[in-house]
Amino acid sequence: MDHIEAIQMRAAERYALSQLSASDAEAFEEHFFSCTECAEEVRWVTMFEANAKRIVGRKVRETQADFVEMAELSASETREVVVSDYARQVVLVIPLPTEGWRAKHISLATGAGTGRFTMAVPPPQVAAGRIAVGLPSRELDPGPHILTLVSDDGDHQEYHLTVKIS
Repeated sequence: MDHIEAIQMRAAERYALSQLSASDAEAFEEHFFSCTECAEEVRWVTMFEANAKRIVGRKVRETQADFVEMAELSASETREVVVSDYARQVVLVIPLPTEGWRAKHISLATGAGTGRFTMAVPPPQVAAGRIAVGLPSRELDPGPHILTLVSDDGDHQEYHLTVKIS
C-alpha cells in the first residue's frame, strides 16, 4: 500500500479503530512503519478514542450487536423484556405451539389492547420450531404487551410480555 492509497481509504483511522480486513491491516502496517505521517495519524486517533472513553464513561466503539436486545418468549408465562435506552432493535424469539405449526402473521398490542403492529411471517423466519422477529425498540412502550401468533388455519397463540426500559 502506498501513501495515496492509505489516505484515500482512510487506512490510519480504520486501522486504529480495527475496521480493516486482515489483509488491508497487514498492507497498511507495512506502509505506516515507514511513514511518519500515517504513524502520527494512528497515534492521534488512538489518543482521541482513549480520551473519549474517559469523558463518556462507556464504550465508544459500538457494533451493531450493541444496539440489539434479545428475549425469548414463552406461551406459559409472562416474560420480562428489558430494553436498554440505547437499543435500536429488539429481537423476540417465539416458540411455535406445536411442531409443523405454520405461522402466518404476528400482531403486537399493548396490555390495554391498543394495536402496535401486524406483520406477515416470511417462511425463512421459521427455524427449529421458533420464529425470530426484529422490532424497532420504539415500538415497545414500557408496560404489558401481548404478542399474538396466527397460523395459516386461523389458530392463534398468545405470548405475554412486560417491557421495562433500563
